[in-house]
Amino acid sequence: MAQLHDDEADIGLRTVRALLDDQRPDLAGRPVVPLGEDSTGTDNVLYRLGNDLVVRLPRTPSAAASLVTETRLMPELVGRLPVDIPAPEYVGVPAAGYPHPWAVLPWLTGVDAWAARTALTGAQGLGLAEDLARLVTTLWQVPRAAYEGVVPTRAQGRRGGGLAALDEDLEEWLDETGGLVDVDAVRGSWRESRAAADWDGRAVLSHGDLIPGNLLVHGGRLSAVIDWGGAGAGDPAIDLIPAWAVLDGPAAARFRDALGVDDDLWLRARGYAVQQALAGVVYYTPRRHPLAEVMGRALASILS
Repeated sequence: MAQLHDDEADIGLRTVRALLDDQRPDLAGRPVVPLGEDSTGTDNVLYRLGNDLVVRLPRTPSAAASLVTETRLMPELVGRLPVDIPAPEYVGVPAAGYPHPWAVLPWLTGVDAWAARTALTGAQGLGLAEDLARLVTTLWQVPRAAYEGVVPTRAQGRRGGGLAALDEDLEEWLDETGGLVDVDAVRGSWRESRAAADWDGRAVLSHGDLIPGNLLVHGGRLSAVIDWGGAGAGDPAIDLIPAWAVLDGPAAARFRDALGVDDDLWLRARGYAVQQALAGVVYYTPRRHPLAEVMGRALASILS
């Protein structure tokens, strides 16, 4: 498995088998198949384990911390959401030279929305928009007691913690674009978002990374949402990113109508989306990773 980040652990097939032998010998005899190199995921490496399970190994310390958040949150959300989620079958500990926690998760039905993107137009796109709106609305309504102390509050300087503290981060990414993006257009979009009123309501639960690779679709409808390591409590605008990262124009309009959000929340969401897309293009393009194309598509949608 090719290395993507500088601080990446050994996440090869030998490591997976050693961890299973050490901690889940009852599963060690199953076939272990790496998921394709064309995956848009960047924080974890996934191996299919038999027909109904998947092994997830964080690549880096920050991804490992996210896995801990996810495996604590999933049991609290089981039965609360209108889609399937990866409630852990087993959470492993560092061993066999691998320094991070790891997990065995259920294999969920569907293909990711990036792989299915050419089909998610017209009526299917509108249906997906309605499914996403239902998911986001349900997350906003989850009682605080279910996630307080389980997920972090989104801090300033992080997506979902307010736009003002992201000014410097945005400019740092713009300084590194090397002609990859239209700098003036990005700054113009950012200024419009920064003019929106700040969120002054209660912090709500959000997934925090509803990009195509984290959304599974089946029959044109949203069937599951994965990778909850970025979940947190904060500005609800963070989970409107699919309007640009996933949906086309008519579907994005349906998404907004179904949520009933005001202009300020919509503009803040677009600000979070532009910062994420810019960072993804600049970071992953030189690494020749598919997420660069995903983020490039989102950025083009925003700037159009």
